[in-house]
Order: sequence, then structure tokens, then C-alpha cells
Amino acid sequence: MMRRCLMIFAAFLAVMTALAQGGHIYIDDFEIIPDSTLTVPVILANTDSTRGVQFYMTLPDGLALDECAPSAYSRSYEMTTTTRWTDEEGFYLVMLFPSARICLPPDTAEVILLTFLAQSDFKGGDINLWNCKGSTIDNKVIPMDGDTVAVSVPASSLIGIPVEQHPVKDQFFNLQGAPVPSPDSSSVVIKVSTWSDGRQTAQKMSHAH
Repeated sequence: MMRRCLMIFAAFLAVMTALAQGGHIYIDDFEIIPDSTLTVPVILANTDSTRGVQFYMTLPDGLALDECAPSAYSRSYEMTTTTRWTDEEGFYLVMLFPSARICLPPDTAEVILLTFLAQSDFKGGDINLWNCKGSTIDNKVIPMDGDTVAVSVPASSLIGIPVEQHPVKDQFFNLQGAPVPSPDSSSVVIKVSTWSDGRQTAQKMSHAH
């Protein structure tokens, strides 16, 4: 029994050691204004010397990759970047690789700068980084952890009103601007709704008497 426990413990250590030799590729959650671009860093936390990395990236609807470049940290190690878009699967392959036989040392640093373009109707979503890999100096693959990135937009930029929200007050006016007690008071009324955040919206309502 003791021997079996020792064997299981040894196997567990072997797995943990293998995982420790990998690393983590991630992007911090960020906020972007619709109809604008924003540059965010890709961070590599590698536990061993790494000769380049690559990962696949899927983007939410309304968000596109505008530019990819090595960071100042990566340029100091003579690294460059490239990206490839696949129409069939709908994802990007992002790669960072050296122009010489150089490795990034064990470190946590910004290695790639990605510039995203948010369309005017973008309302947020998730970026997924997956199938992340590094490479040793002799080109052996190093599996790495990926990331899920939450991308949001400022509340003031959201188009429309979430379905779970309801106006806190409705008022009705005739076409001369005088208040009326209900929408049935006239054939045409203007409904003014006041929302919990202080916004007001107006809607023309008409019906036959």
C-alpha cells in the first residue's frame, strides 16, 4: 500500500513538473469604446527559456484585429510577429518568433501588442486564446495555458436599453406640449420615459378614437 502511494505521489510530481515547465499566455480584461481602436498587450509568463510562442485567437462579433506588433521587450530580443486569419474556422493564428537563435528568458512580460478595432455597434464579448504553445531553443514544443478575456464597452456607449431594465416614470403630452393624464387622452401623444440612470426617451404614440 505504501509503495503504491509513493508511486502515485511520484506520478503526481512528474505531472506537476511538466506543467511547471510550460507557462501562461494571457490578456488582461479591457474596455473599448465602439467605433475606435485600442492597443492591448499580450503577456507571457514563461517558466523556462522560450524561443517564440504561438496561439489561436477568436474574437466576438463586432471586434476585429487591426494590427499586431512585437513589444519593446520582444524587440530587445530580436523578436518579430505575424498573424494569419482563417476564413473557414474564423480565428487568428498569432506568432512571435526570433530573427536569430535567441530565447526569451523565464519572466513575466508584455511580448505582443494587439490593436483591436471595435465597430460602432460593438457591445462587448469574450476573446479566447487557445492552443497556446512555446518552443525551446532546440524547437521542442512547450504547451502553455491560454486565457479568456472579457471585453466590455462603457455603459454610456451601449445602444438601446437592456430588456431587463424598465422606466421608473412615464409621462404623456399632447402635440402642444401640455401634459395629459394617459395615452388615451388624445389621438396622438408623446410618451416621455425616465430611466433609473436619469436618461429620458421620447416616443410618439397614435391610435384611433
